[in-house]
Amino acid sequence: MVCFSSSTFAVNDDAILSDETPKTLSEFNFFSDPLRQIPNDDVVPYELITSLFSDYTDKHRFVYLPDGATAKYDGEEVFNFPIGAALIKTFSYQNIDGGTLLLETRLLLNKKNGWDALTYVWDIERGDAYLALGGKTIEVTDVITPSNAASIRYRAPNKNQCKECHLKNDVVEPIGPKPRNINKAISYQNQEMTNQISHWTTLGFLEEKRYSDYLMVDAFDQNYDIDNRARSYLDINCGHCHSPEGSASSSGLYLSIDDEEFGIYKKPVAAGRGSGGLSYSIVPGHPEESILLFRMLSNEPDIMMPESGRSLMHIEAIDLVTEWISEMK
Repeated sequence: MVCFSSSTFAVNDDAILSDETPKTLSEFNFFSDPLRQIPNDDVVPYELITSLFSDYTDKHRFVYLPDGATAKYDGEEVFNFPIGAALIKTFSYQNIDGGTLLLETRLLLNKKNGWDALTYVWDIERGDAYLALGGKTIEVTDVITPSNAASIRYRAPNKNQCKECHLKNDVVEPIGPKPRNINKAISYQNQEMTNQISHWTTLGFLEEKRYSDYLMVDAFDQNYDIDNRARSYLDINCGHCHSPEGSASSSGLYLSIDDEEFGIYKKPVAAGRGSGGLSYSIVPGHPEESILLFRMLSNEPDIMMPESGRSLMHIEAIDLVTEWISEMK
């Protein structure tokens, strides 16, 4: 049995790199106050401009780099993180009584042999989250969501399911932390709003390099053009799989924000229930004839998209994509 050393003030680098996976989240020492999701001083919170939908959960995202290490740019791709880096994402709901229901914390740990994906499910009474290699179904009630669902059958993924989204060229990789997704200002510890890329650079987390002003926008901010909003939503929710290197590469439907074709008059590779008997992924002016929207409107396992990660339909996104396709010419 490996004994992981840690201190009150330092992230446990040995736990991140070890071949023996810690059974509890607390062994990594990422948080000074885990139940309130207050990170250790060495752990930095971050946000995405548009977040991936997961049954209306709130996301608490953090990044950790070993002392003196720096992430590198690779164009518009996910940053090249050093060995020993950790990406931390906690999923939660707001209870109707005003409290926070912590569900799970997912980790991506950059080890010597590549990224390792782990899921830890929260036990609030014990004040810790516990390793769940097989995933876990969590029956959720009495929480606040825009859908007003009386109950949600929330599913924390098993280790293999993590690969469904995080696989690129058959290798597990992060999705969110790339320049165009985090190029926004947030408040750090009640300080003034600061651009995240600039903040990471100041901390030494990121190499000093001019970053692109690529226009990824908040998909639900009406101040932006609907084309940018819809493409931003589909990029973060679908583009990691629907890319030449992603797990849906064989579909030929690519949904990166900068793809020119973007599924317009794209025929499905295979007909069947997933196509709904429709002919094209997107038919301009006709959302009711578009396979992309048909699959967003379904909760049936062999039809819905994405295939995992949700049990509810994202009503606001359905409205957005419906309006977007309707306005196409």
